[in-house]
Amino acid sequence: MRELLCILRRYLLFVLFYLILSISVISNNDNFHIEKIYAHLFTPNETATFVSIVYQLQAELELVSMNLANNNLSLAQNHASNASSLLTQRILAEIAEDNPKLASDLGNRLVQLETISSTSADQVQRKSRIVSDHNERLNEDALVRMAQLQPDSSNFLEGFTKTLGNIFGGDDKKVKEQNVKIEALALANVIDSVLVKYGNAYQVGFDMTNMSNMVMPTENDSAVSMLMNNSPDGNMSATGNMNMNMHSLNSSSSAMTQHDNEMNDRYSLVNVSDYQSAQALVVKASKIFNDKLKFTEIDNKNITGYITNLENGLTQLNNLVAKKDSPLDVMMTVHTKIHPNLLEAFSLQLR
Repeated sequence: MRELLCILRRYLLFVLFYLILSISVISNNDNFHIEKIYAHLFTPNETATFVSIVYQLQAELELVSMNLANNNLSLAQNHASNASSLLTQRILAEIAEDNPKLASDLGNRLVQLETISSTSADQVQRKSRIVSDHNERLNEDALVRMAQLQPDSSNFLEGFTKTLGNIFGGDDKKVKEQNVKIEALALANVIDSVLVKYGNAYQVGFDMTNMSNMVMPTENDSAVSMLMNNSPDGNMSATGNMNMNMHSLNSSSSAMTQHDNEMNDRYSLVNVSDYQSAQALVVKASKIFNDKLKFTEIDNKNITGYITNLENGLTQLNNLVAKKDSPLDVMMTVHTKIHPNLLEAFSLQLR
């Protein structure tokens, strides 16, 4: 019986593939290319970037709804503009490859949201429905995009068959592990965006995503810098390259406290829109972790400790941002508690 079901599944997959291929031939009979079906073969890193932008778009659109409901028109328009800036021509083109109508609708709706001039109950309700609908469709597009990545597929037919196999209940461990890694990379990108937005909110004047900017003055005015140990090829790995100089950190704890106070005195919140974005992205990061990564199992690797540390780091980050804590504390949490555990748990290599 089990063998019969397997044969039947393969037959159905073949029939479905044949139908799609036939439709494509008919619609492109003057200039048929097999690429028309699957368009663009994306790398995992490209896909992770795309998925992270989808998450950021969703966060900004949700902030549009929130600020309209709170009768703050200017902030709603700011977040609509943020969403538009994320929706570059390249991203629009990538969305259009799988869903041309979604790409068109997004562009048109964002223009409407940027120029909205009323926070009436009717407008708020309508715009809220639009945001909810588009966020759901963006989720679907991200899933389609991830399904285009199939490991060990030497040709389109094999990759396409694997995609359909997973849609109809297949259990390919390599595909699942690859998707987990993509989500982990997307989470790393979202966390970087938290740092960018938080830095802009406080106008820190330096790149908070760059770990080498975490330099603290000591009592003798020398500098203790928390730097990663760079590998010969210049890449960060999950093992040696994110190791911190803990001796330096421990010996300079009083300097860190002093520097925290200086940072709190020096920086104040100047951009509420960017602060809201940072806060929403932290919430989105926690959701990615809880929905996609928290209960992950990776063959031949015990990641329980890293996952626990990562969860604690995200909780701490959420609390720091909610309390409007110093940019240095936010940086410290990301670079010492989130990134290292994310790298170790999922064997990532970040730029």
